[in-house]
Amino acid sequence: MVYRLKIAYRGTAYAGWQRQPNALAVQQVVEEALADLLDQPIAIVGAGRTDAGVHARGQVAHLRLEREFPLRGLVHGGNTRLPEDIRILAADRMPEGFHARRCAAAKEYRYRFVRTRVLSPLDSPSAVELPEGIELGALREAAAALPGRHDFSAFALAGGSHRDPHRRILVAEWRQRGQVVVLRLVGDAFLRGMVRSIVGTLLEVGRGRRGPEEIGRLLTGRPRSEAGPTAPARGLVLEEVFYPPEWRLPGEREVPRS
Repeated sequence: MVYRLKIAYRGTAYAGWQRQPNALAVQQVVEEALADLLDQPIAIVGAGRTDAGVHARGQVAHLRLEREFPLRGLVHGGNTRLPEDIRILAADRMPEGFHARRCAAAKEYRYRFVRTRVLSPLDSPSAVELPEGIELGALREAAAALPGRHDFSAFALAGGSHRDPHRRILVAEWRQRGQVVVLRLVGDAFLRGMVRSIVGTLLEVGRGRRGPEEIGRLLTGRPRSEAGPTAPARGLVLEEVFYPPEWRLPGEREVPRS
């Protein structure tokens, strides 16, 4: 039997989602909590491998069990065994063949800034100060080059497991509400460090250090050294994972197109 979990976490204390031999990852913590609950070894598969320090509001994972287990028990029993910075938000029984990563159609990431000289300690765990002098119009003009299928080699950190650097971005937009400024990216998949490298490069455009046309040039397979710095992990959140109709739960959104 296949079970699907929706998981949220603050990534600050963890070396990313994926289990690692020499560092504590979110996957390991969830697996150990469920193993204690179910009294058996548990292996879960996440939809995306968030990097160290990156948060998630809508990570999706699946696991297989030989016997049926109550959905409420997976949620509440799992949460009583998890630290406060990780929570199972929902559990659902899925048809055979569901795979959290392989069946995913797209993922949405958001990077959050606050326009302020001094970032409140209530905001600092999940946001970054937007430096003075950043021009939002230039950020939007530069982001307009991202949608479509491109070679994102210039924005990929070393050490990723990808063989093909091409990815398709469906939505790239900047939103502002009061002092909060957010970059929203929806894509079919993302390379290691890709979103944070894009953010760091777009900020250079916003500062006037690059022209907006630079983004298009970088999407032609240029080396990582030609793009901008990697933005801090704490501003990035995996918001949602989207699935095609055959794997979509009632009430879930379709893949955004704009």
